Amino acid sequence: MSVVEEDDFPVSTISDRAALLSVTGKLRGSRARALGERLASLADEGYARVVLDLRTLTSIDSLGTFALEEGLDRGVRIHLVVRPAFEFDEFFSSRSLGRRGLRVHRSLDAALTRVRQIMDSTVLV
Repeated sequence: MSVVEEDDFPVSTISDRAALLSVTGKLRGSRARALGERLASLADEGYARVVLDLRTLTSIDSLGTFALEEGLDRGVRIHLVVRPAFEFDEFFSSRSLGRRGLRVHRSLDAALTRVRQIMDSTVLV
């Protein structure tokens, strides 16, 4: 993987159309909006899948959830990686994001392996 851009949400490429994006700390307010913009930007650049590493995330509010929805609305399939004990709040759970292309993984290796398998076996339009 190579680093594409350094900032608050570092992005690394997994393949031509898949990226790894890491989020640390709190995902609230303006940081959540910035994540939504980043996901929209990745969609505009042609990325079909994004592994979103949230293992060191400490909290996410409704704007964080909306940021994920923004990426899904732009056609990006999102693979969340959360620590094993992480629990989503009621608002997040009520959004039914899984039906829209969001997948949750409990390890980074599992998410990366799955995305690589998908990207290697699928012809994306």
